[in-house]
Amino acid sequence: MATIPFCLVQVGVGEPLDSAKVIGSQSCMTSGCHGGAGVGQGAYHIWKGYDPHFNASATLTNGRSKAMARQLGIENAAESKSCTICHSPTAQVATPELPKAPEGHKVDSGVSCVSCHGPADNWLLSHTRPDYPKDALAKLGMRQLGSAYQRANSCVACHQNLSDELVAAKHPPLVFELDGQLVAEPKHWREGEGFSHAKTWLVGQAVALREAAAQAKREPGERRTAEIEAIRALLKATGAGWDDSVKDLVRAADEYAKKISSAPMSADQGRAILSKLVANRAAFQGDAFTAVAEKYRAWSVGFYAERLALAVDRLNQSLATSGQPAVIAKALLDELFNAAKPPESFDAATAEEFVQKLDRVAKSLPDPKPGP
Repeated sequence: MATIPFCLVQVGVGEPLDSAKVIGSQSCMTSGCHGGAGVGQGAYHIWKGYDPHFNASATLTNGRSKAMARQLGIENAAESKSCTICHSPTAQVATPELPKAPEGHKVDSGVSCVSCHGPADNWLLSHTRPDYPKDALAKLGMRQLGSAYQRANSCVACHQNLSDELVAAKHPPLVFELDGQLVAEPKHWREGEGFSHAKTWLVGQAVALREAAAQAKREPGERRTAEIEAIRALLKATGAGWDDSVKDLVRAADEYAKKISSAPMSADQGRAILSKLVANRAAFQGDAFTAVAEKYRAWSVGFYAERLALAVDRLNQSLATSGQPAVIAKALLDELFNAAKPPESFDAATAEEFVQKLDRVAKSLPDPKPGP
C-alpha cells in the first residue's frame, strides 16, 4: 500500500491511498483543464515552471543529501522511502498503480498534484462540476484546502517534524510557518473573501504545536520539549485565547487551531496580536521555561525568538494586505531576523541582543487606538 505524507494526528505518518488509483499530473495538464491559458486554468504550468515542489526530488541527489544518506546507512536517498515520502511521494506508488505518462511527459517526481489534493481516480470527473458539493468530493478523497486548518494539515507533515535520526544526520531544521510558506508559493489559486494572513499564521502555529507534541510522544527528548514550550509561550503571548493550562496538549492545540480557523479575524485583531507579541518579555525572563531541563532553556528562548521574528513579519505584512499600512520598517525587521540566531547557539548575550532589537520594533508601533 502506497502512502502520501500527511500530519501525524490525523492519520499517522502517511495517509493510506486505499483503493484509489494515483493518477499523475498528466491527468490534470490538458488544455481544457489545468493546463490551459484561461483564468484559473494554468495551475499545471505554474507548478511545473515556478513551484519549488516540482523539483523537490532533485534535492535527494545533491551532495548534502548523499552525505546524510551515508550517515543513515541509505544507499540511495532518491530511492529510499525515508526520503521520498516527502521529496517524491509518488515514488512509493507501485508502478502498475501509476499510469504511463504521455510521450514527452515525465512520470511525476517531486511533490505533485496528488500530494496536496489527494488521489484523483474517484473524483476526477466530479470535481469539474461547479455544482458538485465539496463535502461529497471530500468523501471521494479530494482534500479540501479552503481553510487555514485544512491547509496546515496538508503541509505540516513535511515541514515541521524531524526524526531523531534525521536530526543526527544534520538534516536542515524545519520551522513550520504556514502563512509565509503560502505567500512564497507560486499561486495557482485565488484566496476567498475574508482570507486573513494573521489567522493563517496563528492556525499554523497551533498545528505546529500539535504535531511537535505528537512527535514528542513517539520520540521524547529535551530538544523537542524546548521547542514545544517555546511554541506554547508564543501562543500564550498572542492574547488570542490559548489556554496554556491544558493537560492533553495534542488535543488542545488541534481544537484551538480549528476554533481560530473557523472564525473571522479582522485587521484590528491582527494588529492587536502584533502589539501584544512585541510588548511581551516573559520568555526572556530568568524564570521562563522551567518545564525544560536547565541545559536546554536557552534553546527554548532561541526557538521562541525564531518564531517570534517570523510572527512579527507575517502580522506586519497582514496589515498591508488588508488595506492598512505595514507599520514596522523593513530595516527593523531585518535587524530582528538577524538577531534570531539558531536556537542551539542562543545564550544570555544573544537573548539580550534580540530583546534590544525587539524593543526598537515595539517603539516603532503607534499607540493603540483608545476604546469606545
